[in-house]
Amino acid sequence: MGIFQGLAGNMQQIDPQQAHELYSPWLLEGEQIQSAYKMLRDGFCMTNFRIITLDHQGPTGKKTRVKSIQLAAIVDVTAETAGGGVDDSEITITYVVTPYLRAHTLQYGEYTFEFPKNFDIAALYRHLMGIALNNRQNLNRA
Repeated sequence: MGIFQGLAGNMQQIDPQQAHELYSPWLLEGEQIQSAYKMLRDGFCMTNFRIITLDHQGPTGKKTRVKSIQLAAIVDVTAETAGGGVDDSEITITYVVTPYLRAHTLQYGEYTFEFPKNFDIAALYRHLMGIALNNRQNLNRA
């Protein structure tokens, strides 16, 4: 990963060994990393159960915020490709925050991931959108 891309806040895909080193302390039993992405200090990985984000805080990065977004809660995905200039690409996922997914009133959260201009986000978008469509069908079954 280039230092400029890291400083710009853009994700780059990382190899499985590096992903295992970063995320193994946070994995549940039976959970496996499918892909992982990293900025200079922060990043996220997709497992067979969820998306795990790491947000290193403070000047030393010792303090870390770990967030999990269950794949079963993802209901929408938006992709924005880079334009001219210094634009980057983005994928935003919308997910259900309400613990009971079939509740009468659902609360939603959003999370945006930024990628460098030359990163092809189409495959990741298709994967996440496939998950979202399946989840929506399951939520709307009578």
